[in-house]
Order: sequence, then C-alpha cells, then structure tokens
Amino acid sequence: MIFELLRLCIEKGASDLHFKTGYAPILRIDGNMRPIKEMPVISQNDFEVMLEAILDDAQLVTFLKYSKLDLGYSFSNARFRVNIFNDYRGGNAVFRVIPFKQLTFNDIGLPLSARKFADKPSGLVLVTGATGAGKSTTLSAYITHINNNFKKTIITVEDPIEYLFEDNQCLVSQRQVGVDCLTFEEGIKGALKTDCDVLMVGELRNADAVEMTLLAAESGKLVFATLHSNTAIQAIDRFVNLCPKNLHLQVMSRMASHLTGIVTQTLAPKRNARGRIAVFEVLVNVSAVKGLISENRIHLINSYLESGSSTGMVSLDNSLVDLIVKGKIAKDEGLLKANNPSYVKRKVEEFESIPGESTK
Repeated sequence: MIFELLRLCIEKGASDLHFKTGYAPILRIDGNMRPIKEMPVISQNDFEVMLEAILDDAQLVTFLKYSKLDLGYSFSNARFRVNIFNDYRGGNAVFRVIPFKQLTFNDIGLPLSARKFADKPSGLVLVTGATGAGKSTTLSAYITHINNNFKKTIITVEDPIEYLFEDNQCLVSQRQVGVDCLTFEEGIKGALKTDCDVLMVGELRNADAVEMTLLAAESGKLVFATLHSNTAIQAIDRFVNLCPKNLHLQVMSRMASHLTGIVTQTLAPKRNARGRIAVFEVLVNVSAVKGLISENRIHLINSYLESGSSTGMVSLDNSLVDLIVKGKIAKDEGLLKANNPSYVKRKVEEFESIPGESTK
C-alpha cells in the first residue's frame, strides 16, 4: 500500500502524504487536505507493514524504543522527509515530498538581494518561516548555487538529510543528526575542525546550537541556518531567545556583527494555476540595521524593511502587493497571508485606481 500511495503522491503533485491509523490516506495538494476516498482505512497492521517496508533494522529498533522517528527516504524520482510517531489511536506517518531536482534561484523567485548572500565569503544567513513554507527548498537553492559557481567545501548538518547534493565545483559532505553526529551542535563543532568554507544547519533548536553557529560565522565561514518565524523581526527575537536571558545582549552584539541577512518566506496558492508560489521578506544587515540590533531596538527595523528597496530590503506585505498586482496570486489569498492586511489592501487599491490597471 505505501508504495502505491507514494507514487500517487508524486503523480498528484502533493506536498505531503498523511498515513494515519483509523483513517483513509490523505494528500496535501496546494495546501489543502484531500482524503483519498477510494483507498481503504489504514489499519494498525497496514502501519506495521509500512514500517517494515521503509525502515532498516536500526531505524525500526529506534522507533520501537522511542515511538517516534525522523528520516529521509528515497522512492522513484523523489525523496521524502518522513516523520513517524504514535498516538492513542495507533501509528502515524507524514511523508513530505522533496524533489530530487535542486531548484535554482530563478525557479523559486528569490529576490536579487537575497541571492547575493550566497556570494559572501563569510557571515550568517537565516532562512525562516513556518513549517512547510519552503525553507528547505531555499536552502537547497543556496547550496546548489554555491556548488555550481564556487570551488569550496560545504558541510550540511540536517535532521534528517533532505535534498541530496552531488559534488560539482564544491566538495559537499552531508551529516545526519542521530546517524553521523549525535546533535546539531556536535555536527557544527565537527565542521569547525575541518577545512569547511560553507556550513548549512538544518535547524537551530537550542542555545548550544546558536552558540556554535555564531562561532562558525565568527571563524570566517558562511553559515546558513533555519528558524521558525513569520517575519524577519521575529527571527531575530527567536534567535536571541533561544539563549539564556543573561546572554541576550551579548548574543545580539555578536549577531549584529556577523549577520548577513534574513530571508523569511511563506507559500500562497497560484492564481488560476496549480501549485503555490513563494512570498519572500528580505532583511539586509546594513549599518543602520546592525546598529539597531546591537542596541536592542529591533522594533525599529520594520521601517527599513518597508522603505528599504534601495538596499534590497523588502517586507512580506510589499511582496504580496507585488504578486497581487502582477496577477500571480489572488487578492483574497494575499490578504490572508499579510502581516498587515489593511496596508496590503490599501496599496492594491491604489494600483487598481490607476486607469487601465486592475487585478480583477
């Protein structure tokens, strides 16, 4: 059953497959949950057969011991990030599709200012957003760009490994937490002992990981890392608040010195087409922003985001306005994604008031 479902997931262009005991399988397509009504309800035996089909002996032992497991799994022409767990009904698994093909900056529509982050010799780049917002795809685009255009060494620390990279111009080593290293911080520490130019950290989860990430940037490496946040401002708060309160000022000072920029993103349904489109917010750490971070006046950064087009900065709301007026997403969908819906509505209406222009 599971291989038939994974194949269907790929054919339907779904982003996720939910395999839950007591329910028919469910696909997430264009952000919407769609039960596969022609498939039978999944039994606990179906779940156990699925485990035996996709897990090796060590993974199966780990799941039986902890009742949870994260892994990467390759099937057909796609790769899946898999989360397996138990609840009171029985077994559950969520398969997220990760295409084998690495997308380019053009493919994902990354703003030019954010693309330039990959050309820096060192610094810290944070890629943030909610779960399922496409952070891994953006990280993959950065690594692909560097791999195709520079002669460097790249190390990734992930849980689990998602996109697979082949050596091109660069030497790429991918380490999976729990398999190749015990923790993210141990993986980062190991990278610091190697001849590493670029480091990608799958997720910052605690103070130790933040400390090691800052240390890597301070040592002259270009570091890409992800966080869960809906705005660039929230990303700074989240990064700092992972550390003990007595270290916040010190962390902000170090962050201000070594931050290159922050890319925050979400996904919105395409207008009159299948699929979703990435919507980006880009914060560039120019001198004014650097001063605000080091002085703990983060709330004032918003004004630079909203009016900083000359420095390459763009707010999420202005990105939404641009996509709406270009007809790439519907106005209603854009307002749902906006941080300030009234601002987006007003800016779109200003455009619509221009003779001959309309977003319909």
